Amino acid sequence: MVLLLFFLFCFLELCLKSQCETSYTSEHTIGLENDIGDICMSVTFRVEVLNTENNNTEALPFNLANGKISGKCAIDRKHDAIISSTIEEENGRVKKLKFAFRTEEMHVKRVDELRWQLKKVEYTEKYEGNTAVFESDNSSVIFSAPLTQKYVCEDSLNVTLQSDEFNFPIVIMFYPEIDVQPYGPKSNSFLCERTRRRTLSDSLQHRSTIFAGVILAISSIAHIIGHMVRRHFMPQRKEIYESLTRS
Repeated sequence: MVLLLFFLFCFLELCLKSQCETSYTSEHTIGLENDIGDICMSVTFRVEVLNTENNNTEALPFNLANGKISGKCAIDRKHDAIISSTIEEENGRVKKLKFAFRTEEMHVKRVDELRWQLKKVEYTEKYEGNTAVFESDNSSVIFSAPLTQKYVCEDSLNVTLQSDEFNFPIVIMFYPEIDVQPYGPKSNSFLCERTRRRTLSDSLQHRSTIFAGVILAISSIAHIIGHMVRRHFMPQRKEIYESLTRS
């Protein structure tokens, strides 16, 4: 009885420290909830994995929501957050994608700002006793946004993973809608650089089209007014127009 109470106490203490997260999924979304049912992490994107061995160019889908979800939410903004999806195929091959997040003070626009980062992506594949691990470069920041905002991208993004044991890379392809909230739900959005540039380009192109249309309309109106003025102030032309009208 004493031993049972001891294990129960240890379990409760572990839950308090790790918040006893439970996983949830929806289409292209995986996430974690804490012990009171609040969402503490959510990532949404469609993923494909490209194995470039032997110059292969055909990427295979990795449906995150179909896998076994595990991970941990950050206890506070100073701690890391991790989430992974593990898929076991019928032939015994096991594939796992893991995403590791952390926060860091960054100098942005002359001020220091606390931002969260997707610092590491790890792809692991196990088959017949062999294990292959591919990781993103430690110096790279894949996704990043202010701590108070979620990361949103409407364009596809690629991340190249390397392995110490293999001389070919694995490419992880992220497809929109990309919505990443590793430190709890956020209402404000931080658009990725590629989407911001494309949106700005589309906006400028739209404005240019409108401006060209306005210029064309003004030119047409000016031409009509000039035509009417010539008819009014040039009697010879007026007589010609009237004779043409009578005929």
